Amino acid sequence: MVAAIAVMENRAVATMDVPGAYLHAPGGEEVIFVRIDPECAGILVELQPETYKDYVSDDGSITVQLDHALYGCIQSGKLWLDKITSTLTEKGGFTVNQTDECVFNKIGINGNQLTLCLYVDDIFITGEQCDIEWFQQFMQQQFNGAKINHGPILSYLGMTFDYSNHGRAVLTMEKYTDDLLESWGGRGVAFTPATTNLFEVDENAVRLSTDMQQQFHTRVAKLLYLAKRVRPDILMPVAYLSTRVQVCTGDDWNKLERVMKYLNKDRNLGITLSAGDLSLEASVDASFGTHHDGKSHTGTVISLGQGPVYVKSAKQKLVTKSSSEAELVGVSDEFSQIIWCREFLIHQGYNMPATVVKQDNRSTMAMIDKGKHTSARTRHINIRHYFVKDRVDAGEIVFEHSPSAEMIADMLTKPLQGSTFVKLRRQLLNWQF
Repeated sequence: MVAAIAVMENRAVATMDVPGAYLHAPGGEEVIFVRIDPECAGILVELQPETYKDYVSDDGSITVQLDHALYGCIQSGKLWLDKITSTLTEKGGFTVNQTDECVFNKIGINGNQLTLCLYVDDIFITGEQCDIEWFQQFMQQQFNGAKINHGPILSYLGMTFDYSNHGRAVLTMEKYTDDLLESWGGRGVAFTPATTNLFEVDENAVRLSTDMQQQFHTRVAKLLYLAKRVRPDILMPVAYLSTRVQVCTGDDWNKLERVMKYLNKDRNLGITLSAGDLSLEASVDASFGTHHDGKSHTGTVISLGQGPVYVKSAKQKLVTKSSSEAELVGVSDEFSQIIWCREFLIHQGYNMPATVVKQDNRSTMAMIDKGKHTSARTRHINIRHYFVKDRVDAGEIVFEHSPSAEMIADMLTKPLQGSTFVKLRRQLLNWQF
């Protein structure tokens, strides 16, 4: 969302990292001792004999008490967060976004917003160029060695953010994808990431060997990492395969190979965030009873301006009795994320209109509108799934009907083929094909 806002407001962008970040954080209330092995202890004694020689144990080691955070200690991450937060707020004048404590904001020199996204010691920065330069000087004064990289093309958390074309940001992971395909060593291409039999389970299929199971698990995990960041077009089959890692068979391996072949065909795709209105729009869809155990599958897309800022494809956790109930459960499950996105933007200082949620099931929309069951067939549905109505009545959410053919989230719930897949993929990625 911060990356999308940078496009809409034509902000400058940069990234920064703080080398040895944990070492800047003072130790907490808990006393922590570390044993330094004899080899390292010998080096310390050689460098500073008067400081260390009296503390050498019989085995040559030295035991020390930490006064700063150290890599490898479970407390260090929290100690560093406390340190960077206090530095930014108390010395830098930043405020914390209350819905995400790793996002910081400050009004800059010309009255415009400077925003930071913190991921451990990596910082994504958006704002006016003069404010970014001020922040660079501030951080280098506070943390010796802090390094900054200015846009328009930036690497952040393995992703490439390309702002070189005005009015859009292109997010890709080309090197990661190339390395993944290189390790695969396979050949061939596929025009879609899954065939129509994706959710079918062959009970007679032979289980993979232990070594093959490990390979399957590793490859699915790597694909999931890619899919959840810049390749949501493969998220649905990868989400399904992630449910099979403990029971994977030769049939599952073939389905995994299909995803890899599709990725091999279009390895350089990503998502595009384009300028547009500062309004959220969500699409939620569910495929009823598609899994072999009778459970349904939910797909969700949340966009800000033009382009996705959140995408999810997941198996539902309970069995439903109708497509309308499956859709209601899907909306209920994903509603918290939709509300969170809206609250995040409000805490960023934006006056947000009602979030539009698109649905293709009119019966589900009727149940939400009434806030209760509409017939004997829906009487059994748990009342907790109707809390959505409260948000609708409060004017925070408005539902709109979307024809199934136009429902972007449809490609996150079932293995579409042909022109339908291509059409919805273009809308999902906001990619210029």
